[in-house]
Amino acid sequence: METLDKIKQQIEQNAILLYMKGSPKLPSCGFSSQAAQALMACGEKFAYVDILQNPDIRAELPAYAQWPTFPQLWSKAS
Repeated sequence: METLDKIKQQIEQNAILLYMKGSPKLPSCGFSSQAAQALMACGEKFAYVDILQNPDIRAELPAYAQWPTFPQLWSKAS
């Protein structure tokens, strides 16, 4: 599967998706930590993708999102 297709599928399959550095329990940057903590404080279920473990997504998502930095939070409108 192409990286862009993988990104689109991840976004489509998850109501709330956080692209971050590390994981919610072991974040690798302060901004990723703050984003994950805010979501957990709200009690919302969310999926995450560790971009440090997925360099292809890390390289392609900024162009797709038209946003250059991480973390990136994607959510579906309800």
